[in-house]
Amino acid sequence: MSGIDRFLSSSLSKVIKEELDSDVLKIVERKLFLEYGMSIKLSMEHFHQFRKTLEKNSRLDINKFQDDCIGKIIKIKKTDSTYTISLLDDKLSSLVLQQIGDDEGRKIITSIFEKEMVIPDILKKANVPKTSGYRKIENLILNGMIVETGRILSGSKKISKFRCCFNEVRVNIDKNNSDIIVIVDRDMFEKSTCLADI
Repeated sequence: MSGIDRFLSSSLSKVIKEELDSDVLKIVERKLFLEYGMSIKLSMEHFHQFRKTLEKNSRLDINKFQDDCIGKIIKIKKTDSTYTISLLDDKLSSLVLQQIGDDEGRKIITSIFEKEMVIPDILKKANVPKTSGYRKIENLILNGMIVETGRILSGSKKISKFRCCFNEVRVNIDKNNSDIIVIVDRDMFEKSTCLADI
């Protein structure tokens, strides 16, 4: 499990591509593909490999570059046992609003805010039909809003358990602005490879 990396990967990779010199970007993209078989976006979920490739192929202060890029998409505030993350990137904000604005998506997300479950139990607790529920869960996994936390033995096969990568979502909207804030627990935050050094 990579914490909230998949959720951040699309926006973070876009910022990195914009901030890197075009020659360095081409070299890094090529090396990532040849050495690890991954794109810049996928490397956001395995950030240590991206960092290593960037360190070898640029003269950037990697920590400052990482902090600057992450600072363009989110703002992090640490409390005792959680992290409050303000979403600064419009794409991330829209994704969260779209998913919680959908009745079935919201039920699925809230059913696994703090407790991991297998898909049949999620659908039962959320009271969502199987056909649309499986589709919604797959979409939430692809967008990184829910993550696999492990596997359990059921009968003769192993099945995955899932959990929302947030513990809470706060939406504040007024006539001039909208703020989307997600609360992430320490365990989920620390499993993130791109936020590990923050």
